[in-house]
Amino acid sequence: MTPDETGADAALGQDTRIRLIEVAERLFAENGIASVSLRTVGVTAGQRNNSAAQYHFGSKDGLIAAIARHRSAPITERRMELVEELRAAGEPPGVEALIRLLVAPLAESTTGPGRQSWYLRFLAGVIDHPMIQDPREYGGQKHPGIGYMLAQLRLRLPGLPQAVFERRTRWMAVIVIRVLADHERRRSSPAGPTATLDEVVSDLTVSMAALLRAPYAPGGD
Repeated sequence: MTPDETGADAALGQDTRIRLIEVAERLFAENGIASVSLRTVGVTAGQRNNSAAQYHFGSKDGLIAAIARHRSAPITERRMELVEELRAAGEPPGVEALIRLLVAPLAESTTGPGRQSWYLRFLAGVIDHPMIQDPREYGGQKHPGIGYMLAQLRLRLPGLPQAVFERRTRWMAVIVIRVLADHERRRSSPAGPTATLDEVVSDLTVSMAALLRAPYAPGGD
């Protein structure tokens, strides 16, 4: 086999992987993780080999992780842009500005010229999967932008015990993902969304700031 032929085969294999990832993302979002088999993904993606998804990803967990890696790269890049903006401002960011690091890049991923988005609905389903340990960081574990957000929020909420801080920021991530998934679903419906993306981001940011700032009373939280 010539180098050109080898390169062509590699490109074809990569195209197949992306096609399988995009089809699986949609099927998982629309039907739920448990209801979609690897064989269904391959058939829906137009693969003659019914085992194509298993060949490329090994298992359903491998496919889920591949979808997250595929979609999270631009989200991570956008989040780090926002982090650098906060650092360049020369003053400590407030709680709302830090929460926007979580909300805005995910929200912006639901928009784009000429394409419908399923990623947030996929995430809303996958955060219940046993392989997900921490929804705050899912989509490419240990995001530096999420790490920065959590570290800075911890400094601004000194009155919260660590266990409460962990619990509330975990709740925040789950709520943000599920609300944005609902917005993504409404955006794809014939009736369209009931709020603009900016309104959703603003409402979520303010609501999550209230959650984190809520007074803590031992035994009553």
